[in-house]
Amino acid sequence: MSALIEGRNAVIEALRAGVPVTGILIAAGTKGAPVDEVRRLAADTGVPVETVSRRLLDERSVRGAHQGVLAEVAPFAYAPLADIIATAAGRPRSLIVVLDHITDEGNLGAIARSAEVAGADGLVVPKARSAQVGAVAQKTSAGALAYLPVAREANIVQVLGRLKETGYWIVGASEKADMLAWEAPLEGRIALVMGAEGEGLARLVEKTCDLLVRLPVAGSIDSLNVAQAATVLMFEWVRRDT
Repeated sequence: MSALIEGRNAVIEALRAGVPVTGILIAAGTKGAPVDEVRRLAADTGVPVETVSRRLLDERSVRGAHQGVLAEVAPFAYAPLADIIATAAGRPRSLIVVLDHITDEGNLGAIARSAEVAGADGLVVPKARSAQVGAVAQKTSAGALAYLPVAREANIVQVLGRLKETGYWIVGASEKADMLAWEAPLEGRIALVMGAEGEGLARLVEKTCDLLVRLPVAGSIDSLNVAQAATVLMFEWVRRDT
C-alpha cells in the first residue's frame, strides 16, 4: 500500500532526496514557483504527474494541508538502529533524538525537522503506542524526513543501553529535573530523550538516563510543547560547539 507526502516543500525534498515516489497529483489551477519545481523534478526523475480536481486531493489528504500537491510513495523506510550508530562511530560529536511514546504525528514531524536542521544523526521511535511516520509527519517535517534516518525499535530502554555502550551520554528532558539545561553537559555525544505529551518520560526510561534536564520557565504556563522543548534542547547542543 502506498503512503502519501503532502505539501509542496515536502514533495520537493522527497524528489530531491531520491525517495521512491510513484506518482504526483496536482490540483487543477495550482500554480507558482514551488509547483513548477515539483513538475521539473518529477520530469527529471521520470515520476508521472497527474492533474486532478482539488476535491480529490481534499478527500485523500489526512488533514487538508496538501497545498494542491500530493505525492504517492512507498511506505516509509525505517533505518536499522545499528546503521545510525555506525554512521556516527568515532565522532566526538553526535546527536541522536529518542522519542519515548510521542503520540502526535505532527509533533513527530516537527521534531524531525528540528533534528535534521540541528545536524542530528538520527531519530528513534517506539514500534508500539507511538506516532509513526505518515502523511502528517512528512508534511510537518517540511522534507526533513527525506534526509533524517529514523529507527523504529521495540524497547526504548534497550536502545538507550546500546547507545551508552557506544559512548553516548543519555539526557532526558523532564519538568521535574533539578538541573537546568544551560548548566548540563550538553555537548559531545548526546542521546536526547523526549517523553510523551502530558505524561513525560516513562519510569524505566527516566531511570536509564544519565541525567535529567529542564528548561527555565518565566511565564504563567509551566511548559513548552514537546516539539518546541526538543528544539530548544537540540540547539543548545548545537550552540556548545559553535
